[in-house]
Amino acid sequence: MNANATTSAADVPGADARPKKKGKLRQYSGLVFGLLLLAAVIYFALHISEGKEFLTLIRNAKPGWLVAGVVYQVLTYFASGAIWWIVVKRFNVNISLGELSALSLAKLSLEKIIPAGGFGGSLLLIRSVEGRGAPESVAAATLLVDVLSIYAARAISIVVSVAVIWYYQGISWVIVLVCVVFVLFAGAILGGIYWLTGINPRQIPRWVRKIPAIGPVMKSISEAPPEAMESRSLFWEATGLQVLIIVLDAATLDAMLRSLGHAAPVLATFASFSMAGAAAMLSLIPGGLGAFEGVSILMLGLLKVPVAAGLAATLMLRVFVLWLPMIPGFFILKHESKHLVE
Repeated sequence: MNANATTSAADVPGADARPKKKGKLRQYSGLVFGLLLLAAVIYFALHISEGKEFLTLIRNAKPGWLVAGVVYQVLTYFASGAIWWIVVKRFNVNISLGELSALSLAKLSLEKIIPAGGFGGSLLLIRSVEGRGAPESVAAATLLVDVLSIYAARAISIVVSVAVIWYYQGISWVIVLVCVVFVLFAGAILGGIYWLTGINPRQIPRWVRKIPAIGPVMKSISEAPPEAMESRSLFWEATGLQVLIIVLDAATLDAMLRSLGHAAPVLATFASFSMAGAAAMLSLIPGGLGAFEGVSILMLGLLKVPVAAGLAATLMLRVFVLWLPMIPGFFILKHESKHLVE
């Protein structure tokens, strides 16, 4: 046989580069789609309202309320760190609230570049807690309580939001749709968690365990001690802190509206943020790009906030919640990334 005929694919220039490139494109496809959706939302909103009015609102924002927004966001990271702190403390592991608050910022930054669901951020949480001396079971308990309390808090905020919207505007099909889809989504996640906590880790299908990031997270949840699932006090303390985080984020949106001179009723702003947050969680797009903005502007519009003001406040909120935290979060993430190595 001719030696030239046996040339392998590896010898052909660029033969193995294509799959890698294709893999990278697939990895960032969700982010690209979210950015395109966000651009469409902005374009649509600007053409309904007056573009000049939007720019004027941004330019004339009152700095005092912007400072208030920064304070609210700093408090959210301490609240998030406190959720993990009460768990590790319950199991007699000594990790400071400051360390865990910084870790919450790194986890947030990672979740904004990985499709929603937060598996990459969850793996970071597990490895970082273990890296600070906690047993695997305690790290798993921290993740379990965090996930359960997130969905419980979201459910509470949606119930309150529906009541508020009903009072101010009446129920529309959009509200019903978001609520129904969220209930189904949350039910599937919680059902999966309860199943995982009741089985031996070896019972998890091998193909699932081999999925990067997802497999180790599912294995960790299955290893969580029973007390993490059964302790009502731990669950409600964590849920209360998660509700506080939602309130602080909604307060940031309220501060943005007030900085623009378009204050809305506080409960109405809370309802708008909660529904937008649920839509972002359901979108499975990194950071909920586009989905959050679209629903937030829609909800604020239903509650009589001008479109230009709703757009400006929502985009300003996203700067405070999404983009600015990624600057310090990147450096913390770089430091914490060593814990992701098996």
